[in-house]
Amino acid sequence: MSGHVMKARTDHQQAARQARQLPGTWVLAGTYGSGASATSASLQVRTGQRLPAYLPAGSFRARVQVTQDGADLWVCYVADDFRESIADGLTEDLDAFSSRMDAAAITTRRTSC
Repeated sequence: MSGHVMKARTDHQQAARQARQLPGTWVLAGTYGSGASATSASLQVRTGQRLPAYLPAGSFRARVQVTQDGADLWVCYVADDFRESIADGLTEDLDAFSSRMDAAAITTRRTSC
């Protein structure tokens, strides 16, 4: 059908709830009609802006995977890892911690974030 606009199939409340129950594991939040829409949503996941299910800011990671059906938005709850690191005496900020975890994720299985 021409002119048909595919709406995002997402349930951010459920995705955030599931990700909190499975810290460090990527959870599918939904499928967007375009990579641009999914990328915009991924920023909102990381900041919690306009998607309060992902607050506080910085407690979730997000990634986009383009598929035949659209663009999948995956989320991962990481706040506990950061808080535990701080409790253990880590003095780096969240951005430095996130960068370090991103580098570590490259060497680990893809199911962890």
